Amino acid sequence: MKRLMRKLNNNRGYSLIEVFIAMVVLSIVLLGMAGLINITVNINRNSAEKTVAISLAQDKMEETIAKGYLTLSSTNQTVTEAYGDMANYLSYRRVTDIKMNKPDTDIKLITVDVYWNNDNRRVRLQSLISDTGPDSL
Repeated sequence: MKRLMRKLNNNRGYSLIEVFIAMVVLSIVLLGMAGLINITVNINRNSAEKTVAISLAQDKMEETIAKGYLTLSSTNQTVTEAYGDMANYLSYRRVTDIKMNKPDTDIKLITVDVYWNNDNRRVRLQSLISDTGPDSL
């Protein structure tokens, strides 16, 4: 029992240097984590912007295809919705391009591009539409 008491009495605690080293190590770890938080926030913002762009492209593609082959222009056509033209999506620009006879006759190639971040970022969707109505048989 006396031996145990001597051990407890010899406990001197931590020196100032040990505390300082622990604080430096903790500071380095916390600074690293702060950098990771910044990267994570940027990745989440970019993902949200890309999701909006994909949604805008899909909406325009579905709207264009729903018009049908015969309703679409019989010549090559490009329609641009500039920045600020789309309500609630002022920082996006959308370009819809319809090409005739691409890649073959009686086929229209529809391309929808959505740009954001001053045209530094882009999403592109493409689809083909053909005249498959009863008159084409």
